[in-house]
Amino acid sequence: MRTTLSATALGLAAVLLSGCGGDGKDSAKAPSSPAPTAPATKPASTEANGLDGTWKPINTSPIATLKITGNTVRTTGRLACPGTVTGTGTGTGTKKPVLTLKCATENPDRKRGTLKLKPDGSALVVSWDGPAWGGLIDSLKRAG
Repeated sequence: MRTTLSATALGLAAVLLSGCGGDGKDSAKAPSSPAPTAPATKPASTEANGLDGTWKPINTSPIATLKITGNTVRTTGRLACPGTVTGTGTGTGTKKPVLTLKCATENPDRKRGTLKLKPDGSALVVSWDGPAWGGLIDSLKRAG
């Protein structure tokens, strides 16, 4: 009895599956659907890398906020000045993003630094250039 039911079930499944293949016409003659196209890529920018936004330090820093919009930077606080972010491409071999501040009164400890974004985009680390052993580090979280 079990063998009969199994054979019947397999036969029914085969009939149902064969009916899902089309409308009975020769599928070789049917026009193929166009291949999906890749979405247009944006030019390299900080937005593509998740850097855009306002950031607040979680450590002691003369920077109250760091605002990144595209490749433009603005800091507030005791170290309030404009700057730029470069090296933000998304291709292979791309350099790490570099932040350069252009302050009227330079801060030798926070002039140029490499940016590293946490994978989930919630935190940003600025490793400032310094002596051979390394410079200062600012850890920031997204504001608001």
